[in-house]
Amino acid sequence: MHFEILVEGQAELTALSILMSQILGEYNDPHTWKIHKHRGIGRLPDDLSISPNEWDRTLLHNLPSKLRAYGNKMGDHEAVVILVDLDDRADCVAFKNELTSVLNACENRPKFLVRIAIEELEAWYFGDKEAIKNACAPFTESAFEKYTQDSPCGTWEKLAEVIHPGGIKELRKHGKRSVRILEEKRKWAALIAPKMNVEKNKSPSFCCFRDGLRRWADPEPNR
Repeated sequence: MHFEILVEGQAELTALSILMSQILGEYNDPHTWKIHKHRGIGRLPDDLSISPNEWDRTLLHNLPSKLRAYGNKMGDHEAVVILVDLDDRADCVAFKNELTSVLNACENRPKFLVRIAIEELEAWYFGDKEAIKNACAPFTESAFEKYTQDSPCGTWEKLAEVIHPGGIKELRKHGKRSVRILEEKRKWAALIAPKMNVEKNKSPSFCCFRDGLRRWADPEPNR
């Protein structure tokens, strides 16, 4: 099976580049994948049939046109996977249904798997606290207690309190969406993902991503 994986940005690309072989086995033995990063999540266009604005490189803005293109060329052993953060959206199911409904604008529908990190990708790291401890020193042990797994609580900020010198207060000096913060998230992915045990991760949204890929890659009853 080949997977075309669409993600929001560099942190997701970095993490999945490391985790995919742990989830599906070594590349090309037998499964393959390609991960495409975007410039943030953006929003779906009001008219799903229009051509995207070439200056808008966000994921959702380009999703309808990409699904149409994939649908016209993909075979039975190829699939599109989208991974996005839930962020501050209140209803995960409604958001998933909204994304899945984009297929209605495709004359030829590709195989399409929607997966959502709740609340953010950093929830996956909290699903393996030993990986955080092994990857990041020093860390603040007491800060782990302030996080509830896969909850809407400011996940990346909670991780910053655990592993970043000066915590969220220091990072916020650069602004909430600064290049510095995005680079820190990429560094966290590069440090923590190699230490993660994908079989024992306690993040429900990570397990949903892992198991969804495995079901499509190897549709055996035990999957």
